[in-house]
Amino acid sequence: MSFLMDNLPMLLVAIPLLMAPVTILTKSNPGLQKVLDIVSGFVLLCLSALLITTVWNNGIIAYDVGEFGKYGIVLVADLLGAGMVLLNCLIGFLGLIYSYDYIEEQSLNQTYHSLYNLMLAGINGIFLTGDIFNMFVFFEVMLLSSAALIVANENSKVTKISDKMEATMKYLVLNILGGNVMLIAVASLYASIGSLNMADITLKIRVLAEAGAVPWHLYAVGLLFIIVFGGKAAMFPLHYWLPDVHPTAPSPISAMLSGVIIKIGAYGILRVLFMVFAPFQSVYGPVILFMALVTLGLGATSAIGQTDVKRMLAYSSVSQIGYVFLGFGMAAMANAAGEAEAAALILGASVVYLINHALAKSMLFLTSGGIIHTAETRDMRQMGGMVSKAPMMGVAFLVGAMSIGGVPPMGGFISKFLLFDAGLRSQFYMPIGIALIFAVFTLFYMFRGWMLIFWGERDPQYGEYSHHKLSPLIVLPVLFLAAIVLILGLYPEPVVELSQIIANQIIDPQPYIDAVMVRVIR
Repeated sequence: MSFLMDNLPMLLVAIPLLMAPVTILTKSNPGLQKVLDIVSGFVLLCLSALLITTVWNNGIIAYDVGEFGKYGIVLVADLLGAGMVLLNCLIGFLGLIYSYDYIEEQSLNQTYHSLYNLMLAGINGIFLTGDIFNMFVFFEVMLLSSAALIVANENSKVTKISDKMEATMKYLVLNILGGNVMLIAVASLYASIGSLNMADITLKIRVLAEAGAVPWHLYAVGLLFIIVFGGKAAMFPLHYWLPDVHPTAPSPISAMLSGVIIKIGAYGILRVLFMVFAPFQSVYGPVILFMALVTLGLGATSAIGQTDVKRMLAYSSVSQIGYVFLGFGMAAMANAAGEAEAAALILGASVVYLINHALAKSMLFLTSGGIIHTAETRDMRQMGGMVSKAPMMGVAFLVGAMSIGGVPPMGGFISKFLLFDAGLRSQFYMPIGIALIFAVFTLFYMFRGWMLIFWGERDPQYGEYSHHKLSPLIVLPVLFLAAIVLILGLYPEPVVELSQIIANQIIDPQPYIDAVMVRVIR
């Protein structure tokens, strides 16, 4: 038990990294391969729950990889990082179960398990690393594995392989360019500050700012990081990869992309905007606020015109991440104006929004997989009357539509209410007004999609729905996530409390800095 507790952050990265080659070596025995992978996924989920519980009870954990002090690799688990790891492991575990019936057997047995583990390891590493260069390294691990997973074949043959390859090319090209920009930013930061440790960089930039001696190019470096993370979060104008990738990716991978991977961009912005480059919030805050409003508006208006169920959900993800960044921008501006309490309130609401959207949209993408499996098409105009054929999918889609649309008693209602209330208290009347208008758009396209898919009658020219009954492997993960979304709406207090504590730690990163800089090297 002592070994487990002493090495908890490292295990969350090491276990999936080790499972990647193990699942390749056992591909001749698919049964064993699946058992090993599902056990590994469950262990990761348990360890992630243990990590956030430990951080909650004992404070921030700083784990040294090697004995090199601030010049070595350090993994840091604060409530933000630990919470994001838990979210990743939960959605990843449910997506893995779902994959067992959804992914074609040959793809599943050959490379899927290995790539899935590499993706989980990369994501956990991003959330736990305290080193800006190693964040780049984990980004690359996540990028290459997730890109390969996009082209995995489903049992349903709705999506053409040529469409998968085109979407994957866009995903790779944009993210490789973003990786190069991030590497330039990291090198520039190291040349200026002489450190890659985020806590150390934060202290040095703070000293330069207090002395009024900040080099002008550091503002540009910070902006480069915002561009990189904004692209990974699908923020306008770097959002165009997402509407192509989501429809063509297998539904469990779409769930990971929307539920977790675009949240990596939001996580990166939080670290950059409120910790590393915190003295520059007055410059970056208005930029992020403006781009957030454009993003949420563009995503919502684009979603209205979609007939492909997964493309509609993809544009919805663009719009919803805009709401998260809306909170980031308002919080940065409030904090720069010396209103730390107001900034923490807004930021706490944004974290609640992020959590609820991750769960609801992951569930909706998994639900869309069941819909496509049954209808053998992604075109909502060719559906109708599915409520009698797949009633559980109908219930789950309704729960997700209500949550994304902000209808009580779902978690999404609490998210929007808290965000709008916090924004109005800080007198951000115009941004909240714009966000409210597009919230009405969200209601329209989500319930329009639900009506097209589940009500009315299917046109006889498209034939009968598939007689393939959805297995428990597909239905149970969807219902589990739907239950969580409903519970977080009926009983939101624990998530709201946790999010507010996370927001306070983000606004005041000193405990994070102390945990990293004032520690005994193992």
